[in-house]
Amino acid sequence: MIFTANVTVPAGTLASAPSRTTLPLAHGIMHLVEVSFLDGPEGLVHVALARALHQVVPTNPEGSIVGNDTTVRAQLWEPAEEPPYELEIQAWSPDCTYAHLVDVRVHVLPREVLQPPVPELNILRKLGKLVFGG
Repeated sequence: MIFTANVTVPAGTLASAPSRTTLPLAHGIMHLVEVSFLDGPEGLVHVALARALHQVVPTNPEGSIVGNDTTVRAQLWEPAEEPPYELEIQAWSPDCTYAHLVDVRVHVLPREVLQPPVPELNILRKLGKLVFGG
């Protein structure tokens, strides 16, 4: 499943008061995030993604994603298995004189798809119980 948001970042938006957009998600694991910048912001538009009080992308809390005419991709393993099933997109552009558009895409799949059960493990567990007891 892919969840998308088009975020307009007003010119002069301060980091201390970022533009915030809530992106609803489904129950599952966020495994890929893409942040696309059109041509124009020249690295002056900053984006960070958070879930609850935890910044997901980029991993360092004081960091942000920037770009110009590029898509930044981040592979991750971020469970969204308990409500709220949403991601907050925070964006700011203190040095911009124009508003800019940023596209955010979040790929979510059920844990069972990304981490399918391994039948051999059940056999090994049963064998271990026979050999070692338990």
